[in-house]
Amino acid sequence: MIPRLLIPVLACIPCVLSSCASTPPGAAGVWRNPKDGMQFVRVPPGSLVAEVPDDAGRTAPQTIAFSEGFWLGRTEVTVGQFRRFVRETGHVSDAEKAGNRWTWRNPGFPQRDNHPVVYVSYNDARQYCRWAGADLPTEAEWVYACKAGTSTAFPWGDELDDRYLWHRRNTEGTGTRPVARKLPNAWGLYDVVGNVREYAKVGETCFAVRGGSWIRCPAYRGRTGSTFANLFNEEVAPRLEKCDPRPKYPPYPWDDDRGFRCLRRVGS
Repeated sequence: MIPRLLIPVLACIPCVLSSCASTPPGAAGVWRNPKDGMQFVRVPPGSLVAEVPDDAGRTAPQTIAFSEGFWLGRTEVTVGQFRRFVRETGHVSDAEKAGNRWTWRNPGFPQRDNHPVVYVSYNDARQYCRWAGADLPTEAEWVYACKAGTSTAFPWGDELDDRYLWHRRNTEGTGTRPVARKLPNAWGLYDVVGNVREYAKVGETCFAVRGGSWIRCPAYRGRTGSTFANLFNEEVAPRLEKCDPRPKYPPYPWDDDRGFRCLRRVGS
């Protein structure tokens, strides 16, 4: 697979620019997972109104309650944390098993230990979270945490704001950036929009990828002059997917802008 940094950058339209206990504490705050060093932020109880599809694919608004809240990784899982997982378990990523040219070890652009890991599959992400004593968030949990109690298009407002996210324009299409270098949302979560897209569970066998990434233009003009805008809006919209067991994003079950963060449910 050709890394996207080698593809000419599209003409983007300018945009507005604790504790170390093994079990999370019950009170609000930040908990550090001793397994991988990840800091988890307490997402408070509440509810989300989302468009939910039925078996026929029609959507209708539903209120989804999170009565106990949950703990979510403050950042996306980093290269350094994934390397620790590999060293302890001997895990071989699906991209490596397939002999893919690009892997989490060599994604085709420079990365350090504090960058979000990429070229990991949904299976890789689930195995990592299981090792860390955690889980992947469901799509509803991910959207609820991303929105952080707001009703605007993004956690910070209705317009893109470069203080909060990495995208194709401000990275110049050259790859990921270190986690937690932009402002967090109101609940203390970093990079929920931009940097890398994140896996979220849709049932037990399907997944969604949410949040947009460094390869996404905020808006761009096509070769014919047509303008495509609001491209990040769909990445965070309160609209849930229907489980589809067919392979997602064939032929590659991994990519250079796909990562994840882990979740701990209260009482787990």
